Parts: sequence; C-alpha cells; structure tokens
Amino acid sequence: MTRDTLEKDYKLLNLDLNATAQEARRAYHRMKALYSEGSLATYSLMTSGERDEMLDRIERAYMRISMNIEPPSQTPGPSLFPEEAAPPAPPEPGESIGAYLKRCRQNLGLTLRDIASRTRVRTTYLEHIENERLSDLPAPVYLRGFVLEFARILDLPDPESITAAYLKLIDEEDA
Repeated sequence: MTRDTLEKDYKLLNLDLNATAQEARRAYHRMKALYSEGSLATYSLMTSGERDEMLDRIERAYMRISMNIEPPSQTPGPSLFPEEAAPPAPPEPGESIGAYLKRCRQNLGLTLRDIASRTRVRTTYLEHIENERLSDLPAPVYLRGFVLEFARILDLPDPESITAAYLKLIDEEDA
C-alpha cells in the first residue's frame, strides 16, 4: 500500500493523518451513516449504484487505515463499537420497545444496514421492528429471533426481556 493511497483514504474519511483508532472508527461510522440507504443527504444526488460504490470505498479505506493504526497495548481486542459508547440507557417512561431499539442503534452510530449485515435479518424487517409495524412483521416464531439478535448486536442488557416485551405487543394486538 502506497503512502498516496493511505493519504487518500484519510481524506475520504475526513481524518487527520495522526488520527487515533477511535477517531477513525467514529469517522467511518459517520461516513457510513451519511451514505446509508435512507440518508437524505444523498437521496437525490446519487443513484443506488453510486451510493453502494461509495460505501465500498469507505469500507476499504477504513480497513486500510485500521491496519495502519497500531492499537494501544492495553486494548484487550477489537470491539464492535467505539470505546466511549456508554451502556444504553433503559427505555424512557412511555417509550416503545421499537423506539428504544432505534435510539440505541442510532446512539452507536449504526445504520439498519449495519445491523442487517451482522444479524442476516432484512433491513425492511428491522425497520418494521423499530417502527412497530406489527402487521408487516413475520410470524412470532421468526420475530422472536429477529428481535433477540437485534438486541444482542446492540449489546443491550437482558435481550430476552426486551424480546418478551416486544412479543407482548403482538399478543396485545391479537387480543
């Protein structure tokens, strides 16, 4: 890898050449969010193919940068999320489970596409879960696994109880 390529990668992610691994991770998540499928910033400016190409460029740039930056010696290992991410706050009074999942995902700087790639659950289902479009969701047996994986990827405390609370919405609608 040439120095010129690496400099272009840093420029693509809008990073200083002396950026830390943490700054690189934040820049990567910011850029992925900017070019995500539902982003208003690129909605009318790019075709789907152009957007996907840009996301691929961002991904490759981040991988090259992260290989170039040496992690601090006391770091135990790679993390899915930035170190400064605080544990998710419990649901606010009156907040729905779907809104809580969405808030936690956004606080981590993740897109639905990021979650979908890690859980192998379609983005449309994840969106329906967040928006609690119960009539558009799959059968409860599948939904249970989807919500459980969603909560686990977000590293939420007690994903089983979150899943149970979400499935209770289905039961209440059927009653």
